[in-house]
Amino acid sequence: MKVVAKENLNQISRLLKNITIEKYTAKTEILSNASIGEHVRHIIEFYLLLVKGSLTGVISYDKRERDTQIENCKDYALQVIDKLNAGIDTLDEDKLVTLEGDYSRQGYSKQVLNSSVGRELAYCIEHSIHHQALIKAATVNINISHILDKNFGLAYSTIRYRKNQCAQ
Repeated sequence: MKVVAKENLNQISRLLKNITIEKYTAKTEILSNASIGEHVRHIIEFYLLLVKGSLTGVISYDKRERDTQIENCKDYALQVIDKLNAGIDTLDEDKLVTLEGDYSRQGYSKQVLNSSVGRELAYCIEHSIHHQALIKAATVNINISHILDKNFGLAYSTIRYRKNQCAQ
């Protein structure tokens, strides 16, 4: 699964290398007045929390730093992705971890669940693909979708399904 996570992050790297800083940071209505950069930051921070939590034994996606430099500086985001790829290489997917989160609007319902690094890596991949689909919609909306890989934002099960449909 590490290979898939790194492929996923490398798709985002290719986006960063091909998008202008103006398009990367522009707020767009289709993203609820967020930017592509904000969605990239959100994806990256989930992976960062996974790598950090794999060392401490506790993962909390609620405790994101929200590093605005990632969403405003493509070069910095690329550097973070490079470090993440190295961090992903060190993951022990069988290691058990605790997942902490508060799934209430009021912020008073902390949940603690048992998980594993591998399970959380799968979650980060799926979470990333979801946000990549939103990014893809934004690039279509601003007429730059040609800069994306054709499978950007598609679940791997969807890619396989479409491939099988074409083969039939």
